[in-house]
Amino acid sequence: MIPVHVEKRTLKDYVIDPEHADREESTEFRQSKRRLKEDGHYQCYICGTQTELQVHHRVEYMFSNIADFQKVKEFCEEWDIYGYGKLLKNNPITSIDDIRNMMVLCQDHHTGTSDEVNGGTGIHNLTFSSWIMQKLALPGCNPIPQDGESFEEVMERVRQHQKREEADNG
Repeated sequence: MIPVHVEKRTLKDYVIDPEHADREESTEFRQSKRRLKEDGHYQCYICGTQTELQVHHRVEYMFSNIADFQKVKEFCEEWDIYGYGKLLKNNPITSIDDIRNMMVLCQDHHTGTSDEVNGGTGIHNLTFSSWIMQKLALPGCNPIPQDGESFEEVMERVRQHQKREEADNG
């Protein structure tokens, strides 16, 4: 059995940021935020908090000039977190600000926090597989250090809450 330990990855994310207009909230973006609120989706997708909320473009704003909107539509229908992919299936996506491309996240799970371990908790800080575990882990077993937590604190939390393999039981 491999004991609980810190997994450190050093990633460099080199991406060409295409030329695009300065970012301003479009009318469609404001309407999307309003609709998310009206439909009861205005809480963090990861932790459920209703404070310090931001709306994240799942396909980033910077890629709006190169996105294949048919592929974006197909992606949003596959990963249909709020049901808008199914609801609007017959409508094309023509803008990065389409509600189907939106995800409500709190500050910590969007742009993240940075603490003593130089880590982060946001979708812009972590690989997807690590970031999503903040939502999918067993209750009390979040493996991602949150703001102010040490590795030791998180390792103890994981030790206490993780499932034990059958071999440990006899």
